Amino acid sequence: MKPDFLNDIRFTDLTWAGAGPFGTKVFSDFGAEIIKVESTVRLDSVRTGGPFKDRRYGVNRSGYFASRNTGKKSFTADLKTKAGRALVHGLIEKSDVVSNNFGPGAMERLGLSYDEVREIKPDIVYLSMPMYGENGPLAELLGVGMTISAVTGLMWATAYEAGDPVGPGTHYPDHAANPYHAAFAVLAALRYRQLTGKGMKIDLSQVESTLNFIGTAVTDWAITGREPPITGNADAHAAPHNVYRTRGEDDWLAVAVIEDRHWTALCDVMGRGDLAADPALSTADGRIAARDRLDVAVADWAAGREADPAAAELIAAGVPAAKVASARHLIESDPQLAHRGYFQRVAHPELGDSLYAALPFTIDGERIELDRPPLLGEHTREILRDILELPEAEIDRLDAEGALK
Repeated sequence: MKPDFLNDIRFTDLTWAGAGPFGTKVFSDFGAEIIKVESTVRLDSVRTGGPFKDRRYGVNRSGYFASRNTGKKSFTADLKTKAGRALVHGLIEKSDVVSNNFGPGAMERLGLSYDEVREIKPDIVYLSMPMYGENGPLAELLGVGMTISAVTGLMWATAYEAGDPVGPGTHYPDHAANPYHAAFAVLAALRYRQLTGKGMKIDLSQVESTLNFIGTAVTDWAITGREPPITGNADAHAAPHNVYRTRGEDDWLAVAVIEDRHWTALCDVMGRGDLAADPALSTADGRIAARDRLDVAVADWAAGREADPAAAELIAAGVPAAKVASARHLIESDPQLAHRGYFQRVAHPELGDSLYAALPFTIDGERIELDRPPLLGEHTREILRDILELPEAEIDRLDAEGALK
């Protein structure tokens, strides 16, 4: 099914790269019209960043771009030209939301500050997503998802016990915290507009948003002044709690003993009655104190097993466990994702018939069907003709003058 909850909402969307487009994709998947303002003069960085279909470069061949821009329309205009800016002003006048994730000052330089946009559309919802927000002593610092992971402490919080922090890459800042906080904020602003007739400016600091993922650690430090230790896969309240290498090229098994009954069942599956009988290990505190020794015992057992059957045996015995899944496993072998129809094939003129990650839930038992991502500038003439109501001769003139680059 294709939801129509938001089909009366239109975005003039100037976001690019990761977090911004992923946030507006939430709205396109639910039926809103997202007009992605692009330019051949300055391409969206993920159009040129790959990975590319068949490893062949092309501005319409990036899987990264495609997965974050399903269902949108692409409109090209050179905002450095007076005519190009006028066209975007025309779109804003007919839109409900204007969105960007540029650094402070960028929209002002384009003549698209909140005050200027509000002159065009008084009840506009204006979403701005700079790294540190638009104001404050650090506002001028710029960065991407990896930068945000570093400065927030997310890399530290997800580090292994030894060595430099590796972190979760861009996944949490760009694909969880910031886009979904932005989406909720826009929905709230649209509701406010519905009730009051007034628009709203949303200044979303991506750093502040990402901090929510380590809120417990930040709160603990604020109260006690104590910096929590780097624990890797360990848990402060449970042991064994780790991932263990199994047979296979790079296969791993996750095991989490949370309760005493999990410990008894794990020992039974491993055939380690000696550990089960040890009174020092009968409580969580005792097992935590012996964490390293227990990790060795589980690792020795797991090393001789295949990950999938080992996980199944532990789960059947009541022990929380799972294979650490690769992308291939999730796509080809995960029964839950297959049952939910999570991965969808969507046809595209240049990407062909490709897999996309869809929404992880259904509505009334039906999955949400994705529409394909746009080719660069694919909808420019359609938008000029149908939304801005320009005659073909005028569109041809703008094109000849370079306003539609």
